[in-house]
Amino acid sequence: KETQCPYKGTASYHSVKVGDETVEDLVWHYPEPIAAVANIRDHLSFFNERVDLEVDDEPQERPKTQWS
Repeated sequence: KETQCPYKGTASYHSVKVGDETVEDLVWHYPEPIAAVANIRDHLSFFNERVDLEVDDEPQERPKTQWS
């Protein structure tokens, strides 16, 4: 899957398999971002709404958004 952003370029999405479960389109990145944001090339982004996060060993609440 790909989406287009006028500020960053074309994002590519990837599914992740954890155990027996596959989470569709959990991770995205910009393999060829526009020049103004070239430093984001190949950095991975995760939907906070669909992963468990901890900050300083404290579990964070999952936000409720359109991507939940």
